[in-house]
Amino acid sequence: MQAGDPLDPQQLEAELRRAGLPWAVDYSLQLDSTQSRAALLAQAGAPEFTWVIAEEQTAGRGRHGNRWSSAPGEGIYCTLILRPRCSPVRLLALTLAAGVAVREGLQRDSELALDLRWPNDLLFEGKKVSGILLESSGDTQKLQYALLGIGVNVQQRQFPGDLATPATSLALALGRNMQRRPLLVAIARSFARRYRLFQQERYGELLAEFAAHSSYARGLQVTVGARGGPEQVYCGTTEGLDENGFLLVRTTAGELRTVVSGDVRPVRDTG
Repeated sequence: MQAGDPLDPQQLEAELRRAGLPWAVDYSLQLDSTQSRAALLAQAGAPEFTWVIAEEQTAGRGRHGNRWSSAPGEGIYCTLILRPRCSPVRLLALTLAAGVAVREGLQRDSELALDLRWPNDLLFEGKKVSGILLESSGDTQKLQYALLGIGVNVQQRQFPGDLATPATSLALALGRNMQRRPLLVAIARSFARRYRLFQQERYGELLAEFAAHSSYARGLQVTVGARGGPEQVYCGTTEGLDENGFLLVRTTAGELRTVVSGDVRPVRDTG
């Protein structure tokens, strides 16, 4: 663990409250997954705006169950417990809004050119620097809670070679270390502003902001790998987001498809 960059929970909670964010911190040196811990707390009645934070995850995960490398003391590994009053279909807009918030927070002390890959990754030069995972509990009519997981590669200098998407870190991208606690506070402040918009049902504003910072939203040639095998892969050009935040893709055959789930990747130039 980086001795000069502790995520001291008392100091972190105090900084959040000084920023006007009445949020609590549940801190652990090691967890299997902050998502799993947050689910247990949420089921037990933990209040909204509880941050579950770990210095290390032994079984961190991302979208579709992909592994999230969580070296001790080198990244931000956290989950925020939320209790939004909305239809479950609107949760994608919350995921996209969180991506914008993380991007803004990570640019606190730099002008790092971060791209938002629909729906939940932040990339630097095509490599993943941050990922977002939103899970929820409830039925089709009413949510009990939502868990907003955020992982950020901050100080890592190397990664496992078997990751689904090549990874990088802020330290590698910038050539210098960044302090984790100020970054997390900046992310929290940025997310708080967008969560207020979400609660006010200003979904269009949130989706427009995501599209403005994502090369994936419009005009990008992509392959879409649906969850179902290679026979489900198709190619096309992105044509924006629908009213709920799902990606629209015009296939090479001219059909307009809505991507509800699946991996969206840019078509690589083979020329």
